[in-house]
Amino acid sequence: MQRQARRFTAVIKIEPDGDGTRYTAIAIHADASAKKSHEEMGFLDGWGAALDQLVDVMKAR
Repeated sequence: MQRQARRFTAVIKIEPDGDGTRYTAIAIHADASAKKSHEEMGFLDGWGAALDQLVDVMKAR
């Protein structure tokens, strides 16, 4: 049996917010099963790590 790809749509917003920046990430999954699969793969930790890296890059500028 071939493994089904678990795709999703991501909406990323980066907006000014006072003296800082508001970062909003929204993941839209096809169904609850796809969402659960991504959570089990560490989806949330991965996005958090990517955001931490982005913050480090921007602070170094």
